[in-house]
This record gives sequence, C-alpha cells and structure tokens, in this order.
Amino acid sequence: DRDSGDYVYSAESLRTLAGKKLAAKRNHINRFSENYPEWEYVPITDENIEEAQKMHNSWCKDSGCHEEEGLFHETCAVKCAFKYYNELKLTGAMLKTRDGVCAFTIGDKLNDKTFLVHIEKAFSDIQGAYPMINKQFVLNAGEGYEFINREEDTGDEGLRKAKLSYRPVEIIKKFNAKER
Repeated sequence: DRDSGDYVYSAESLRTLAGKKLAAKRNHINRFSENYPEWEYVPITDENIEEAQKMHNSWCKDSGCHEEEGLFHETCAVKCAFKYYNELKLTGAMLKTRDGVCAFTIGDKLNDKTFLVHIEKAFSDIQGAYPMINKQFVLNAGEGYEFINREEDTGDEGLRKAKLSYRPVEIIKKFNAKER
C-alpha cells in the first residue's frame, strides 16, 4: 500500500538541509526569517497547548476539514493528540510570529534511533512556515536521533511531492493482508 509507506529521513539531513537538492528548503526558511524576524520556536506545554489548538481550528476552517472526509478524520486524530498529549508522552512545538501561532508539530520517540513526527500543520500562505517548523523541531526534539520518520502521505499528491522533496533515505513499505 504505497499510500501508507512511512518516509524515513536522515536526521542530520533535516537538521542541516545541506546540499544543492535541499537549497529550495533553505530559501523558503530564509524568506520566513526575512518576513518574520521576530519568529519564535516554543515547545508545547500545558500552559500554551490551547494556542496550538486554536491555530489548528483556524487551519481546519481554511482547509475545509469538515467538507473532506480524509481531513475530517485527520482532525479527529489531532484533537485526540491534544486531549491526551501528556498521557501519550507526546512532544510538540509551535512557531510564533507577531501575528500569533503560524505552525505546530507533534511527535514522539519511536525507538532509540528514530523520532516519529505524527502531526505538522502550518498556514500555507506563510512562506517557509512548513520547512521552518520541520527544521526547528528536528533540531530540538529530534536531537540525538539518527532518523526521523515523518509517516505516510495518505495518497495525497501534494503531500507526497513535499515529502519526497526532503529526500528520504527510505520509504518503508506497508502491505494490507486479508485472510482467505
């Protein structure tokens, strides 16, 4: 099931974004820094988790989460992640600008070598917000890990293109099985 394959990246590659093939990511991050010089990376805590939830609600409204079945189910999962954030031992962070939260991400430890990113949301009209939250989260929460698993693309062509553009070291194959 190609749509369910997990994208696994070198953590070092996502931390540095070095090389010609990742130049576009660095350029987007530079635009973000130029447009929002006061940006701030903030870990999600009990005291500020509501800010990330509000940003997600706004993102959903802009993205039509209640009109598209896949986004609707994803929204339910994100709400559960927020509700059980501490119980699930999740780690998250937000990007804040003068206008408020523009991106957030949530993940956790998969094993000693791999950090797993479950959720990443940013306002698409803010150039560089996605690559900036991605890089900052790996620099901070992903410190000490060799690999970052950014999960599947669910068959969404835009998401697939974005995930491939970060040059995964592997796409973990997944299969569906049925008993005969």
